[in-house]
Amino acid sequence: MWAIFSDVHANLEALQAVLADVDGQPTPVERIVCLGDTLGYGPSPCECLGLVMERCDVVLLGNHDQAVLSEPDGFGEVAERAVSCHREQIKRAPGGEEYWRFLEALPPRHEEGALLFVHGSARNPTHEFVFPEDVYNPRKMCRIFDLIDRHCFVGHTHLPGVFIETVVRPNTTIDDKTGEPLPPSDNREYPDGLWAYQAPEEIDHVYVRDRRKAIVNVGSVGQPRDGDSRACYVLLDGWRVTFRRVPYDVETTVRKIYAVPELANFLGDRLREGR
Repeated sequence: MWAIFSDVHANLEALQAVLADVDGQPTPVERIVCLGDTLGYGPSPCECLGLVMERCDVVLLGNHDQAVLSEPDGFGEVAERAVSCHREQIKRAPGGEEYWRFLEALPPRHEEGALLFVHGSARNPTHEFVFPEDVYNPRKMCRIFDLIDRHCFVGHTHLPGVFIETVVRPNTTIDDKTGEPLPPSDNREYPDGLWAYQAPEEIDHVYVRDRRKAIVNVGSVGQPRDGDSRACYVLLDGWRVTFRRVPYDVETTVRKIYAVPELANFLGDRLREGR
């Protein structure tokens, strides 16, 4: 079993809670994958980097991580101030050079068999957002899904859910990479269209991968934006993807944000409502 998470955004309390939940699973978690944006927005960049470096088997580059390494591109004032703050904290931290080398070496994508892992999308791994309403944008979805072999895991929007290609393509009974039989597609009714989006609540927080191509957004550990303040990540157990929600000490994180002059107070306030 694997644990896959994204968008920690320097929220140490949320990251610690998620890792404790991972460690508490009845079936041991063999690999931990971070899809990027360990940095940005939050008050504990170095502590979160240290934990990710220690615990994760795969770590990808997110757009906020990239912005810390260079100059932000297309960031608003609040986000830009946060990444500048993180850059300075890392430079001054004991072991800061190790953190910096780690960030510089982060890849934008990772593939294992028919699984693709990126921060944003298969088309633009670090920067492109894929929102639920994009299922009505056939040009965008077709170009992205054409780049996916079978199943893709993303973050970036902070909105957990599954994008499903509703039409089963020819010759999809066998996994191209492993040669193993693929599970049959479910009999669920989908609305008209080539793609459907399902929030975790609509599928009882479990998605079973099948012959359809799919994109799984794992949500956000440190800054959820779906109206639920709890940290979000997924467990991948064979064909089964389970969305996990984990409570954490939000008020401690809020107080830490308030205490950093470079961080806007609303970055803490929004954590209480998952916005």
